[in-house]
Amino acid sequence: MSKYFTYFPKVEYLGRTVSDITRRVKIVEDLENDPYAFLPYTITDNDRPEDIAYYYYGDANKVWMVYLANQIIDPYSQWPLSSENFEKSMIAKYERPVITFANTSVNTAISTINVTSHGLHTSDPIVYTTSNTVVTGLTSGNTYYVIKASDSAIRLASSAANAIANTSITLSGVGSGTHSLTFNVDNWLINDTILTNIKHYENKADPTITISPDTYIYDTTLITSEWTKVKHYDYEFKLNDSRRTIWLVNAAYADQLEADLEKVMNE
Repeated sequence: MSKYFTYFPKVEYLGRTVSDITRRVKIVEDLENDPYAFLPYTITDNDRPEDIAYYYYGDANKVWMVYLANQIIDPYSQWPLSSENFEKSMIAKYERPVITFANTSVNTAISTINVTSHGLHTSDPIVYTTSNTVVTGLTSGNTYYVIKASDSAIRLASSAANAIANTSITLSGVGSGTHSLTFNVDNWLINDTILTNIKHYENKADPTITISPDTYIYDTTLITSEWTKVKHYDYEFKLNDSRRTIWLVNAAYADQLEADLEKVMNE
């Protein structure tokens, strides 16, 4: 990649001399009408751009050809993640802070837990834990589902379906000491019953047409059978997977491309 940047003119930016990568490289356009100039390639799970350049062009330094042919400027965000890194990125993106509460926050009269500005929504999965006496009705280490009573109070249900149906667990004892609620991001990402993990709904006949979850719920004119829900996880997975299909400049054109690029950049 470093050799690629040597062709770009230098500019001053924030007191430093840097390569002007904002200049659009037009050289690839000259090859677009040649049916033999580009070859399709599908990135496998552990393929790195440097590896592809090495195995196809025989030189890892020609990685810039991989980037150039696919208009990749930032490989960290534009290159597909491996399965392992994708899962890690999803957890990092959607996890939430752990909520702690004192046993005095439990109201057994109405089976609520008072937590100021909890930020949770009905059907969100949370793991309840404590090293003290448990709140009666709960088991430490179990996953429960939130029923949002207010912005500062929640009730808990044994399933997402029960949460949506407003069927809560009876809390008959406050326990003792401090307790924790940890957002179960793994459960949230893949659970088909949860409402809050839906990014949008796609039209079955034309998936490019999407509507928001609120529109799906409240628009009484919709024919719901014509729409399918898309969870955040599925959306992100499809987006990451779409980056696996790329184009490689035919190796027979590699030397020509390098010479033409240098010529254009020196004009």
